[in-house]
Amino acid sequence: MFGLKRKKAAYGMHITDLQIKLVEIESSSQQLDVLQRHIIALDEGSIRNGKLLDEESVIHKLTHLVKAHGLHGMPVHLTIPTSNVILRKSVFPTLKDQELRNMIDVELNGGSQIPFKNPVFDFMRLGQAPTEAAAAQEGEGKKGKAAKQESVLVFATPLDVVQGYSSLVQKSGFNPVSVDIAPLAILRILVKQQQLTGNFLPKTFMFLQVEPDYADVSIFVQGVPVFMRTIQMNIGYLMDSGSEKIDAYGRNLSMELGRILSYFKYSVSSEQEEVDRIYLIGDAEWTAALPGLLESSFSGELAVFPLERVLRANDLAFHAYTVPLGLAMKGV
Repeated sequence: MFGLKRKKAAYGMHITDLQIKLVEIESSSQQLDVLQRHIIALDEGSIRNGKLLDEESVIHKLTHLVKAHGLHGMPVHLTIPTSNVILRKSVFPTLKDQELRNMIDVELNGGSQIPFKNPVFDFMRLGQAPTEAAAAQEGEGKKGKAAKQESVLVFATPLDVVQGYSSLVQKSGFNPVSVDIAPLAILRILVKQQQLTGNFLPKTFMFLQVEPDYADVSIFVQGVPVFMRTIQMNIGYLMDSGSEKIDAYGRNLSMELGRILSYFKYSVSSEQEEVDRIYLIGDAEWTAALPGLLESSFSGELAVFPLERVLRANDLAFHAYTVPLGLAMKGV
């Protein structure tokens, strides 16, 4: 993966309704160096709720960045909005990757499981299906009578969403090489941090990614995503009372968070388990202020996402770039 004389740099790009964040990183020993970082403010309404409404405006902004920093043709790993992605956990026969992919493709295009046409997808194997595992443990399985079954987590999104985001990045002068979602990019950093420190991950944890106009919630059980939701934040309405922006944001988020935690415990978790830890991801000023505003909704551990051991330089400003950092890690 690495050349003998030259370190390999990689780029990650996180696109939201209001802005685009880009980072360039390279691997230095076991840690990462941030070579450059940029935030581009987008024109209001060019993207709304993840939908591209004014592609030319976004391309214009990105093209200026490409020319200003000599980035033409650079390979970039980018996000699509989490709100456009659906999770489905299913049981399939134990097959080779391509055979399993073909079977998932047939099921998704049957139209019964997802609310959109022309899906693109990826999948994660979760191991032996629970019913088969229980039968084997009790000695009730009958060898040779039926194919082995395994649980599979499927991520699906509309093809036009992937093509739309990839196309505008390509038209701007970059070379899009992969498309990912923010929760998996963040998880990539957390796993790296765990490897460097030897710390154990909680069984059940949440990523709470806060952006000015929305918050992304993703819950993981034993490192596997089981729940994702995007909360749109109408801060302009909330601030009519004269309160500060972060306080208004925190009050609204606290109410939504309480509902999500209750829904997860009683409707998603098979064991009615609670979230052990919430990792706060976002601008350092926001992640420092929010714990005190969220205590009424969550009694567990609220922790600022740990970047320090993963990055060689300790700069609080890097916390705002957590998602593109995790994306760029795919390339180093």
